[in-house]
Amino acid sequence: MTIVPRLAMEAAVHTKWASVNFMPRRRVLAANERFRNLHRGRRCFILGSGKSILDQDLKLLRGDIVITQNNFHAHEDVGVFAPAYHCVVPMYQPPSYASDWVSWFRAMEERLPKTTQLFAGLTSRALLEQQRFFEGRRHYMRAALSSLYLRNAAYDLTRVVMEIGTALTMCLEVALFMGFSRICLLGFDLSQLCEGRARDWGRFYGTSPVTRNEAERRFEDDYDWNGENYYQFWKMWRGFVLLRTAAEKRDIKIINATRGGLLNCFHRERYEDIVGTP
Repeated sequence: MTIVPRLAMEAAVHTKWASVNFMPRRRVLAANERFRNLHRGRRCFILGSGKSILDQDLKLLRGDIVITQNNFHAHEDVGVFAPAYHCVVPMYQPPSYASDWVSWFRAMEERLPKTTQLFAGLTSRALLEQQRFFEGRRHYMRAALSSLYLRNAAYDLTRVVMEIGTALTMCLEVALFMGFSRICLLGFDLSQLCEGRARDWGRFYGTSPVTRNEAERRFEDDYDWNGENYYQFWKMWRGFVLLRTAAEKRDIKIINATRGGLLNCFHRERYEDIVGTP
């Protein structure tokens, strides 16, 4: 879909639901109420998959609340810092590629600690429940609202939240809903627009089952051909600004401790100054 028709479709959706407060609830999402302000006043770390994170000692996070995303279970120290939460972007590829997602979720379940709680998109629900992955510790998010048509960030996990153009959006929505007072980001280089579309463009792990299949190749090639990757990147950035503003209103600090990268819409601090050195 080209950019102009996509904008028209998004505008129609958001005209119908002018305020997120009127978005309908779903029973499966209501279960997320247990997480509202669960960690009020505490600190968390959200870990991204940028290659810069290989230069940061994640063992220092032992004892902290950590949120990981997507293929981060591939990190060699994942058992040391033991993430409390793991977020996976909603399934977006055709059903014919479901086996790749099964392989991906299976690897997550094998590598992540048994205490890690999973947050996934509602689009993954049927697959997760059929395969019985993360039994008793899986939770769902319904992401559909475009950042272009919102005055305020939508991150109430019991309702529809902002669409997830990247895993960081999802992780920030989770962290804000849980009420953390300091949210520290690591490994979010977000430099893909500068690096081209090599399959391992900036991820420390290279590729995963869902990033090296034919569906992903076609998806990325189409975005390059249409130029929509720039539009999606800007829309993602707009979502970050909304989330930053929402955090500021609640006196929540989002700190970017990534070494380098392009994520300059959050205040930066050195990772070592935050956690100290051994």
